[in-house]
Amino acid sequence: WQQEGIRRKFSPGLFIRPHYWSHEHRFEKQRLFTSQPLVALGNREARERDALRHFGIDPLYETSNTTLLASFITEMGKTKSRIETKLTTKTQRRLGKAIRRAKMMGILPQLSNPRIAPRQSSRVTLPR
Repeated sequence: WQQEGIRRKFSPGLFIRPHYWSHEHRFEKQRLFTSQPLVALGNREARERDALRHFGIDPLYETSNTTLLASFITEMGKTKSRIETKLTTKTQRRLGKAIRRAKMMGILPQLSNPRIAPRQSSRVTLPR
């Protein structure tokens, strides 16, 4: 019904749902985008919102700081995108390099985020 256009000829045996005749369905508004934008911030806006740049922190010198680097890593161990971190392009590149160095040195785990604690077993052992 929708794929063939608004004016479709009625034929015997054709099943038409009742809500197809409603005003909301026939004159449906275009839905607004609710997801995040695909493009990161511009230079000026990124410079204003870049927390590392604001406090004068160079990510390459913070390679051993796991708590700082872990805040820029997803739970699967991947580096968050520039859209999520709201960093400048230069800081984002340096952050990625710092994260890769920390993973190669073994400071950060390769496939997980260190901020997420592993689950403890719920089994209780009783002494004999």
